[in-house]
Amino acid sequence: MNLPSIFNCSNDMALAANVRQYLPPRRIQQMEADLADLSAVWADTRFAGPWGWSLATKQRYKQMGVPVEVLPSDEWLAGVRRLSSREFACRYVQEMLSELKDPMLLGGEMQWYDRRVLSSGAYSTSEPTSSTSVDRPRRHRLTDVVDVDLTMLEASHAIIFKSPWSSSGRGVFVDKMTDGKCQMSTLKRLQGFLSSQDGFVADHFYEDKVLDFAMEFFVHEDHKVEFLGYSVFETGEHGAYGYNYVESQEELLRRIGVDASWLNRLIDYHKEHLSVIDYKGPLGIDMLKTADGSMHPCLEMNFRMNMGILALLLHEQYGSDASVNLTPLYATGFQAKLEKGKFFLQMVGGISQKA
Repeated sequence: MNLPSIFNCSNDMALAANVRQYLPPRRIQQMEADLADLSAVWADTRFAGPWGWSLATKQRYKQMGVPVEVLPSDEWLAGVRRLSSREFACRYVQEMLSELKDPMLLGGEMQWYDRRVLSSGAYSTSEPTSSTSVDRPRRHRLTDVVDVDLTMLEASHAIIFKSPWSSSGRGVFVDKMTDGKCQMSTLKRLQGFLSSQDGFVADHFYEDKVLDFAMEFFVHEDHKVEFLGYSVFETGEHGAYGYNYVESQEELLRRIGVDASWLNRLIDYHKEHLSVIDYKGPLGIDMLKTADGSMHPCLEMNFRMNMGILALLLHEQYGSDASVNLTPLYATGFQAKLEKGKFFLQMVGGISQKA
C-alpha cells in the first residue's frame, strides 16, 4: 500500500519532542499548509509517503484512516529517531575518519556532549566502537554545564553548536569564541539543549567554506544502499536553507570540483557502512568544501526525504531550464518554485494571521 504523500517538514522537531501529538510552531504550521502541494513531486515515485517518520507522523496517518498494520512499528521509529540525531552523525564521521585516514577530510573536531555523562563528571577518552551504536562521548571532561570546557578546539576558531534534532537552521548557532571563550549567552543556550534534548554537538565553523553539497542515497528493504546522485545547495550564514541547483549530475560535479574517483571512495564507504543499519528509505549526507579543497564528509545525516532528493526528482521531471510555480501563490506565506535551474522555498509578505 502506497501511503499518501505529505510534506511534514516539522518532522525533525517532532523527533525532538518524541510524542504522538505534536503541534509545531505557528510559522511551521503555515509552511506545511502553504507547501502541501510540494508532495506531488514524490507522490508517484518510490519515495511516496511522508517527508519524515516520527511517532507524530504515524499518529497522523492513523487519524487519516491508514490501517495500523501497514505503518512502521514504534520500535522501528525509535531507531529512526536515534539515527536522525546528530549524535549518530558525530559517531559516524569519527569512525569514517579513523578508517579512511585522508588528510583532506575535515571533521575531526566534531564532538558530541551528553548530559548524562556531563552530570556524572566522567568523560570517556576512548574511541567510538561502532557507527551503528550510540555509546559514550569520545573525550574531554566537562564537570558542569555552565562551565563548558571547549579548549579542545582552537581558541581562534569560531565554533558551531547544534542541538541533536532541528531543521531549517533552528537549533544551530555560531560562537566566534572572542578571547578564546564562549559567550555567556552560548552557555545558556547549551544548557537549554542539555535540558531539552540531552546533549549537543560542537564543531569547527569553517569560515572559508566555498561549497555546500550532499550525497543522496536510498536504502532498500534488503539493506542494499543505492547512490542516487549529488546535490548542491546554498545556505545562509548559519546553515538556513537557501536553494538547490536543479541540474544534471555532470554539471553538479563540475560545481563540486573534486575528482570523481575520490568521491567514489566515500560513496563506497557509505554503501558498506549504511547497509548494516535498520532503516529503509531516502537518506542524505550533507558535506562542505573549503577554499583549500578540504572537505567535511558528514556534517549532517538526514534519514528522510530532503531538498537534495527533491532537486533530483525535479530535474527528472522538468530538466534544468524550467520556471514553474510548484505550490499556489499567496499574498502572504510560503511558496515553492523552480526558476531556471534553481529550486527555491520563499516566504512572501510575512506570516498569515490565519495560521
